[in-house]
Amino acid sequence: MVVVFGNPFISFAVTLWTLASVLPVSAGRFEDAEAAVNIGDYATALPLLGTLADQDNTYAERLLGIMYIKGRGVPQDYAMGMRWMRIAANKGLADAQNEVGILFQRGWGVERNEAEAVKWFRLAADQGLVLAQNNLADTYALGLGVPQDFGEAFRWYHLAADQSSSYAENVIGIAYEHGLSVGQDYAEAFRWYRRAANKIYERPGDTWIHSPQYNIGAMYASGRGTAQDNVQALMWFTLAAAFGDTKPPGPLGIKLLNTSKYTALEQRDRLMALMTSAQITEAERLAREWRPHPIVTIERRAK
Repeated sequence: MVVVFGNPFISFAVTLWTLASVLPVSAGRFEDAEAAVNIGDYATALPLLGTLADQDNTYAERLLGIMYIKGRGVPQDYAMGMRWMRIAANKGLADAQNEVGILFQRGWGVERNEAEAVKWFRLAADQGLVLAQNNLADTYALGLGVPQDFGEAFRWYHLAADQSSSYAENVIGIAYEHGLSVGQDYAEAFRWYRRAANKIYERPGDTWIHSPQYNIGAMYASGRGTAQDNVQALMWFTLAAAFGDTKPPGPLGIKLLNTSKYTALEQRDRLMALMTSAQITEAERLAREWRPHPIVTIERRAK
């Protein structure tokens, strides 16, 4: 059955227009403009960017689009932001193509058009841009602008996961935990959650699904896919809360996946009530000492 939701999650809390993500170019003036933007010196940045844009500098055109979209140094103007972003996107810049897709998907500065958003996501995803691969995967997962197709969604999630996307790895873990397009397999879900949880999560504000730190904590707490371990569970719930997984789940997650209604803080407190002070102290120590240490590969079990 095709399930279509009117409130898509594609761009929830993603840093879609991070100023630092603009690719460097040889022109020193662009680097000067970018540095000025990063410190909030828009009076210096805007004239430099305007001159560069007049010279067909694609990166300056994209950055001007960002400034209008975010209202940095200029009044916020989505239509003007789209204008500049389209110029850069039409020249083949993957970051700009992805952002044009977001603008169409949200209806910012242009009439909302989910099918047009998919077109731009695909152009950027075909160039290997991880953000676009995840956004394209999301459209297939929810049937936004394309027929719902979990198989195609997870093809793109896997491509993003191959580039170490913690969001994609987390979604793949959810697929195995809930049996979406794959056989339900708690051990496989745990392995994907572990791979994502050992990194800084790239979408900490998403609420349609919990963070991988939360998800792996829940598996330790219940003993699904791994040995039950309250100390490990408390460590991961503590980290999930520290990384921002502190809001109730959104209605999309509840409807699609029956996402747990408890926040990481609530899970932490519920778990602590079942533990000794020594166990709590150990879990808190593990959380304090945790450092990102990506697990690059997933060992697949023989079937």
